[in-house]
Amino acid sequence: MEHGKTWGAMPAAERAAILHRAGDILESRRAELLEVMASETGKTIEQGDPEVSEAIDFAHYYAERAKDLETVDGARFVPAKLTVVTPPWNFPVAIPAGSTLAALAAGSAVVIKPAKQARRSGSVMVDALWEAGVPREVLALVQLEERELGTQLVSHPSVDRVILTGGYETAELFRSFRQDLPLLAETSGKNAIIVTPHADLDLAAKDVVYSAFGHAGQKCSAASLVILVGSVATSERFHNQLVDAARSLKVGYPEEATTQMGPIIEPANGKLLNALTTLGEGETWP
Repeated sequence: MEHGKTWGAMPAAERAAILHRAGDILESRRAELLEVMASETGKTIEQGDPEVSEAIDFAHYYAERAKDLETVDGARFVPAKLTVVTPPWNFPVAIPAGSTLAALAAGSAVVIKPAKQARRSGSVMVDALWEAGVPREVLALVQLEERELGTQLVSHPSVDRVILTGGYETAELFRSFRQDLPLLAETSGKNAIIVTPHADLDLAAKDVVYSAFGHAGQKCSAASLVILVGSVATSERFHNQLVDAARSLKVGYPEEATTQMGPIIEPANGKLLNALTTLGEGETWP
């Protein structure tokens, strides 16, 4: 807690300089981040490279926003002393980086608990921030197996804020741990694409498949619903293009530059297994 106060009391320009340096170090470690994301989570180079760029952009963006906190006339910003960050595994670098950097920019100490499927990715990202000059006493990396320990972390009275990216059920669970918890939660999502008769059908088919199968569809931004308007709904041409585009995807090892879709993070079960193997009413295999 005392280290959090010290970090928050540091002039914003000094915090900003450290975060800008973090962006530069993340850039220098791009290849390492791509390798660890591929080997640990199956993220392809095509999907991973822009994610590293996003983490770099976060560092520089939040560095500048840190300085803004001292420019509001007639107001004094009081930072949270301790923020817990609980990111997902499907964006193992960008989302952990963004949440952590935002809290650090605002003068808060951070405890980050990466998703268990993406621990190494989170560790490499955090190591880059330490290398940039973020004190280890201000940014702590924890790996917790037992649910009880996780519960104690989230509900601890020293925690001023929790940043969660995950399922709605997880957010409800965190809220049940501590009713007065300041919880910033980005939960779940359903991404739809609408294709109208005015659309370029070649481009639409390409975009639908790219969205649906990027990172093997394991993200809320993946298209899981396509709404076909008017004549597109009965267009044999569009149907065939969509099927051909999906079948032509290069499935392979995520480390290979030509791979367009890698593996899923773990064997399918539950709702995912049912969706992959069972046809619903009115559905047919292409």
